[in-house]
Amino acid sequence: MRSMHRTMALGLLALLSACSHQAWYEGFKVAAVNDCNKQPPGEREECLRRANHQSYDSYEKERSVRP
Repeated sequence: MRSMHRTMALGLLALLSACSHQAWYEGFKVAAVNDCNKQPPGEREECLRRANHQSYDSYEKERSVRP
């Protein structure tokens, strides 16, 4: 099962290689959420909160301000 997830993640990354920065960002968020879903119930909620805390627009705005 774990190797199937890795294969799907690698396939997703390969598909995203020709896409925009936003697609990359969203792809990594999907991977993070999938990892969170493997956590024990007590840790899962905190993990999901961290994985979903920032939209791409907010991330991009913050990134463009950094030196």
